Amino acid sequence: MGRLQTALQETTEAFRLGMEGLASERLTQLIDLWSADLKSFPEETLMQLNSHFNELFAAQSRKDFLYVADLLQYEITPLLALSSDK
Repeated sequence: MGRLQTALQETTEAFRLGMEGLASERLTQLIDLWSADLKSFPEETLMQLNSHFNELFAAQSRKDFLYVADLLQYEITPLLALSSDK
């Protein structure tokens, strides 16, 4: 989970700093990393992640980058941490 956590932190930071291009690029890389691990997540976690990603993409489309960062840091990161503990 080390690479995933690093990518998550870097993506969150880029969104917080308003670096839209870099943040979007890192989000794409982050999703690619997650895709490789999706089979290891419990179904409940996948459903929650799906819901959060729907919110995240809606926030990104309305250029609410601070909310995107908040979702990544306060909603998605804890879910991933809980899943990796199981």
